[in-house]
Amino acid sequence: MLQPEHIPAGIAIVGACIAMYTDLFKNRIIPNRLTFPLIVIGVISYIPLGVYRGDPLTVVSGLLGAAIAFAIGYAMWLTGGWAGGDVKLFTAFGALLPMFSPHYAPAPYSNGHPLFPITILFNSVICMIPVLLVCAAICKARGRGILYEETKITEIKEGAIPAETIYEKGKRIGRYSGWGLSKPDWDHTFTNPRVAAGLTRHQVGVLKRLVRQRKLQNRIRLKRGIPFAPALGIGLIIAVFFGDIYWFALSSLLAL
Repeated sequence: MLQPEHIPAGIAIVGACIAMYTDLFKNRIIPNRLTFPLIVIGVISYIPLGVYRGDPLTVVSGLLGAAIAFAIGYAMWLTGGWAGGDVKLFTAFGALLPMFSPHYAPAPYSNGHPLFPITILFNSVICMIPVLLVCAAICKARGRGILYEETKITEIKEGAIPAETIYEKGKRIGRYSGWGLSKPDWDHTFTNPRVAAGLTRHQVGVLKRLVRQRKLQNRIRLKRGIPFAPALGIGLIIAVFFGDIYWFALSSLLAL
C-alpha cells in the first residue's frame, strides 16, 4: 500500500538516477536545475503533512534534514572529497528523506528523527570504499594523490578547483595549503579553495601572467574530482529498500 513517505522516496530515487547519469556519462556535473528543485520540494512537502498529522517535527523535518545533510556535505567538500554538486545532491536527499522508516527497511536513524541522511551517507561510504581503494592504488602507482593532483599553471582552465591558496603579501607571492598551525597574513589572494565554482577566467589569466613574469612557479595543486553521485545514489537506493548496511553488519556481528 502506498504510504506518504513513498512519494519523496520515489522522487529521490529518480533524482539519483539522473544525477548518476549526468555525473558519469554526460558532463561530469550534477546540474543545479536538478538539485535545487529537489531541495525545495523536500522542504515544502513535509509542511502540509506535518500540519495534517499535528506534528511540529514533521513540519520542519524537511528543513532539518536538508540542514544536517548540507552540514555533513560541506565538511566533506572542505576535505576535497566532494564537489559542490555532491553536496547539493546530498542536501536534496536530506530534504526529501529526513525520516524514512517503512516496516521492510528498518534503520536506527530513521525512527522519528530527521537523521536518515546519515544512513544514506554510511551506505554510500561503504559502497565507495572498494572504488576508493582501487583509485588509490592506481594513483599511487602513477605517483599522484587520490584527492589532489599537481599540474602546470599554464595548462589549467577556467573552473579548475585549487587545493591551495596562492596569495600576495607585500611584493612576495606565497602558498598556503591550509594544513599549517596558523593562517598566514596576506594582502591579496589569487586562488580560493573554498569557492566551489573554481577558478574564474580572470584568475586563470592572472596566474598565467605571474608565471610568465617569473613571479610564480609554474605549478598548482588542484582538487581531484571523484564522481561520488553514483555512491550516493546507490547508498540511497539501498537505504530505501533495505536499510542501514553498517548497523545491519554490526548487529549481525553482535549476534554471533
